[in-house]
Amino acid sequence: MPRVICRAKTRSGTPCRAKSEPGRMRCRFHGGLSTGPKTPEGRRRIAIAQRDRWNRKRLQL
Repeated sequence: MPRVICRAKTRSGTPCRAKSEPGRMRCRFHGGLSTGPKTPEGRRRIAIAQRDRWNRKRLQL
């Protein structure tokens, strides 16, 4: 899928002119990329979720 113009409505009311993320319709500022967890608690929660996800995947193989 080609990168397209985001066109999300900005705070000034004009459409965003940034290119979308590959395979998506919005740019990184308007829903293209996640910044990930910032707090130690959030990072710990994500680490636990990742381990659980990989353990479930290993059991399926």
